[in-house]
Amino acid sequence: MLIVLLQKMNQLRVEADNAVTRAEDAEAKNKKYEQIISEKEHEITSLQHRLGVLETELDKAEANLTDSKRASAEGEQSKMSNEALTRKVQLLEEELDAAEKNVKETVEKYASLGRSRISSATH
Repeated sequence: MLIVLLQKMNQLRVEADNAVTRAEDAEAKNKKYEQIISEKEHEITSLQHRLGVLETELDKAEANLTDSKRASAEGEQSKMSNEALTRKVQLLEEELDAAEKNVKETVEKYASLGRSRISSATH
């Protein structure tokens, strides 16, 4: 019976040693996983900060794009307005040239008529 008790005690010691070894392994794994979790949390915090910065940059870029589109539209409208005004000036200059030519021809006709009257009056 003493032998059985000694065997049982040895078996319990082996089981206890195995349990301690498993517990130490589990604690080591737990510590490793806690370290990994801590690193991942730090990485998440860093990525969240980076995301915030990128969202701010995106907002600025979108605002710049909106401003650029507005300026481009205004520029296009100014260009069209400028082209229309240039065409209007060109047409007015053409009308002025035609009017000046008409006035010149009319003056020449009256001058010619005046000369012919003077010449017929003297003859």
